[in-house]
Amino acid sequence: MATRPKSTKTKFGAERARQHIQTRFNPIRGLTPSRLSRDLDSFSAGHLRNAAILWQKILERDDQVITAAGKRRRKVAGLNWEILPANDSPEATRHKEALEAFYANLTAVNALDENQRGGIGMLIEHMHSAVGMRYAAHEIVWQPGGFDGLTAEFRFIPLQFLENTTGRLRFLPSDFAPYGEDLDEFFGEGGWMVTAGEGLMEATSVAYMFKSMPLKAWVGYTEKFGTPPLHAKTGATIGSEEWEALKTALTTFGEDLALVTNLDAEITAIEIKNAGTSPHPALVDRMDRAISRIWLGGDLATMSAGNESVGSQPQSDGLEDLVESDCAMINNALRHYVDRWVIRYRLGVERPLAYFELQPPAEIDVEREIRTDEFLIGSGVPRGKKDLLERYGRPEPDAGDELATAPAAAPSPFGPGAPEPGAAPRIPPRPAINESTAHTFRANALDMLAIAIAQDFRPLTARLEAALMLPEEKAIAAIAVIRADFPEIARAVLSGRASVGAQERIQGTALIDGAATARQQLNAPAS
Repeated sequence: MATRPKSTKTKFGAERARQHIQTRFNPIRGLTPSRLSRDLDSFSAGHLRNAAILWQKILERDDQVITAAGKRRRKVAGLNWEILPANDSPEATRHKEALEAFYANLTAVNALDENQRGGIGMLIEHMHSAVGMRYAAHEIVWQPGGFDGLTAEFRFIPLQFLENTTGRLRFLPSDFAPYGEDLDEFFGEGGWMVTAGEGLMEATSVAYMFKSMPLKAWVGYTEKFGTPPLHAKTGATIGSEEWEALKTALTTFGEDLALVTNLDAEITAIEIKNAGTSPHPALVDRMDRAISRIWLGGDLATMSAGNESVGSQPQSDGLEDLVESDCAMINNALRHYVDRWVIRYRLGVERPLAYFELQPPAEIDVEREIRTDEFLIGSGVPRGKKDLLERYGRPEPDAGDELATAPAAAPSPFGPGAPEPGAAPRIPPRPAINESTAHTFRANALDMLAIAIAQDFRPLTARLEAALMLPEEKAIAAIAVIRADFPEIARAVLSGRASVGAQERIQGTALIDGAATARQQLNAPAS
């Protein structure tokens, strides 16, 4: 028999949020390496508050962190999800239907800012914060009744409201309380969920610290030396009206390093020589690239190439593997904290026979798929056009669209039955020898050699054709892989097996024809 949820009202109310908002501070202002070290040490000891607040501000304010972390988060939040039954039984189907109704109608809200509301997509985004913050906590407020019997509100609890001094997260009753309350006791059994992730913000905050230091110094350097100081010379007496007027003019001009001397009235810019190359841009760029590696699992294109230029953009090498890992993190948390409770409350069963599945992006070898489809179609195996369009991400044409057609094949000099590109070259039957047939032979030989060369280049052209069929972002990545594999591809192309075979056939035929021509000439009667 189904049981009624215990937690039907939130324990994290507006008053607790108000207390925290009133004690907010800016952790970035005055941040030093020693203070960062203390905050990280406190986090390791289980006191999460200071590091959590700092990390959140870095996530909000640093351009590189916003870009890299946001790209990874959005990649996961936009994936499809489904409920998978454990078997084909009617009972598993009931469990599947119960979970589908629940997940389709849940609500996700930020407990600290209730303006942020959404559905399953926002819940996944909140859970994904564990990748950076190490933990993402939710209060689950079950709501019996409503659509199909049960739904829930997932209230995201920022990490600064928790502590971990016992090895289990506990809720802090106030901002400055050193120790908290057990989550089962505070929220009730089944009234909370914790997602555990990598905690990338620890390494990110270190990179941010050593990025912000040279960045501040770079700004100061620019302010000091971006505009040259002025040197004023005048023959006026110090303190005279002329002297003071010149000083006032320089002050109005607004340069800090202005000088006044008592020589002839003259103003020149002071050139700062031997100042050296500023190291700040390289340090800032180095930390930006480190942040990109931390979050995206790949490197920066310029770093991979050994180029130290500023302003490089991150590439997503390795991102697909990280997204798959993030999906597993979210799936594990929902199956443990949510699926079993939904089935218990709805159906009165302890062991669920269906489960939530956030689907990682499928990795498709497009080149292999094309070769397989071409082989099947060429072998007479029927393939549906709709299936092919879906496989390669192409929509059905709209009604009235002008349909694209394959270009008409050019007539082959070999005549009917000529080999197609990629087929083994062959020599047509040798006609009687005369000037016309010699011309035809040369044309046929060139055509056959061109076909063979195209066949030799097929390892390269097939991959390029497959890459160009992909969406732009994936096409760029596929071409980058082709570039990396080019030495191996070039060896395959330069082996020239088809070309060598074609030349052997052409030369063998030419030798036979030449011998036949010579015999005819020797046997011809004298004129």
